[in-house]
Amino acid sequence: MAAAAAPAPCPNPWFPMEEGLSLTYRAGRSSELVLATKDVAPAPDGTVKATLAVSLKGRSGQTDLTCDAQGVRTGLGGLEGTLLSASGMDVQVVNAEGAAVPAPSVMVPGGTWKNSLSVKLQPPAKKGGLRPTIATTFDKEATVVGEEEVTVQAGTFKALKIRNITTARASRPGSEGRSMESFMWFAPDVGIVKLTTDGETNLELLKVDRPNAKVKPASIQGGAKKKAVKPTKG
Repeated sequence: MAAAAAPAPCPNPWFPMEEGLSLTYRAGRSSELVLATKDVAPAPDGTVKATLAVSLKGRSGQTDLTCDAQGVRTGLGGLEGTLLSASGMDVQVVNAEGAAVPAPSVMVPGGTWKNSLSVKLQPPAKKGGLRPTIATTFDKEATVVGEEEVTVQAGTFKALKIRNITTARASRPGSEGRSMESFMWFAPDVGIVKLTTDGETNLELLKVDRPNAKVKPASIQGGAKKKAVKPTKG
């Protein structure tokens, strides 16, 4: 009996590149973060390209998105670089390796992946002010802990819980890094629904806007065979 074919890497259910999809989060205690996908362009080879627009604290930025066999990659090296772009800092990506979200075959309990981002940062320009350049590298190791139901303001979702160990260090040989543990929850066909660090919630999904469909949090299985469930208010 022939083995079942693996699900296609694109579209990736854990980072849906859907035209007009807008995700609104509470960032920190009171700030609002909006991630909006636009300019989605599928290619004949099965890859998909798009633009991710970011709005945070009245500032905005954007980055390119690419979905391929390795997963979803961003031009700014994942969530860290994308958020930095909307913080007011000038961000120059020196090197980015690995996917922000890996292929669906990796997004299963026990799955692991790594990514790395090296950037040069400068604070916003101010009249007469200094603009020192800060060179930093972020190395992240991620592990899928398992399946978990999570409740946020946007509803209750069946999700995958991801444990991240991120080490930030100055981009110079021999420099020591500082490591931090965080957890993220991904719901299929939605993406990130929650992010915590040291027990504190850094991101919480408040609202999902889709131009042509209602929000349908799905089961944690991913791929083509997913059973949709209606969200309940948390």
